[in-house]
Amino acid sequence: MRNRQVYAEQRRKRQSGERAGPSGHRELRVVLFLALLLPLAGACGTDPAGETARIRGDRAFARGDYDEALAEYRLSLLREDPGTAGAVRAAHAYVALGRVDEARALYDEAVAQDSVHADQAVSDLVALARRAHQSRDNYGMASAMEAALHFRPGLAVEELALPMARHYSNSGEYGRARPLYLRALGENRADPDIILETALAHEEIGDCESALIFLEEFRELAPRREDEVRWHVGSCSFQMALEVAEEGSVDEALQHLDAVLELQEPRTLLAQAYFEKGEILVKLGDCAAALNAYRAVTDADASGSGSLVRRALDRVDEIRFSDGEGTPC
Repeated sequence: MRNRQVYAEQRRKRQSGERAGPSGHRELRVVLFLALLLPLAGACGTDPAGETARIRGDRAFARGDYDEALAEYRLSLLREDPGTAGAVRAAHAYVALGRVDEARALYDEAVAQDSVHADQAVSDLVALARRAHQSRDNYGMASAMEAALHFRPGLAVEELALPMARHYSNSGEYGRARPLYLRALGENRADPDIILETALAHEEIGDCESALIFLEEFRELAPRREDEVRWHVGSCSFQMALEVAEEGSVDEALQHLDAVLELQEPRTLLAQAYFEKGEILVKLGDCAAALNAYRAVTDADASGSGSLVRRALDRVDEIRFSDGEGTPC
């Protein structure tokens, strides 16, 4: 009897253990799952303290948010001391935003540390100049190219030569326009418009000798557009006459003066051209031709009674009443 009771008690305990077992296992699995989730939960978020401004800047730049990228890069420069690489990153962001001056300043710092960064600066700035040209932002184009030239003097970007030349001409900076026009002419020698623009740039800086060469080239290419350049040819011819006469090349001076008088341009210089011709002819001893030139001053002078007219009439009297001593006439 006692054995049966013991047996029954053991059986009851075993059954009780079997019923409790699954519940116990489930509780254990829940505890283990929660334990696993705790580190994962920490990993799913980003720890702001562990992420640098440079990394945040890189992420912003990658998604095209250049303002945010720049803000982070500048913060990195202030707090993290990222070195030259940080300056280059910030400069790159400035270029992306079209802020040339700031980009140039930072690239200057980087290049001072390592000249290899000049290549990155030039690449960035030329790309910006091209984008500005496509957007018809001539000022932005010129600013970017000037900054690129700062890092690589003599840099040539063929497709930007002509628009840069025109930008400088429109701004009255003909000295800067001239070499760019000459470069653009390399592939556009048959384009009369570019030849004319090149001629005018030379005229504006006082290089009439070169201007006349290009003006003549224009006249040959576009004879029907002669009227566009008559004034410029006459003006430069007059200037050249004065220059070569002062150097003693009187025959060449006469050729230039005759060009002015043949074109009858500029009209405001015709009286002076006749007078200068008379002066040269007197030196050459051609008194009859000199008289004709001096007399033509009166008709060419708009007022008909200016100081140049009086001087010309005095010269006529000197020749007519000269005793032939002291002067060729």
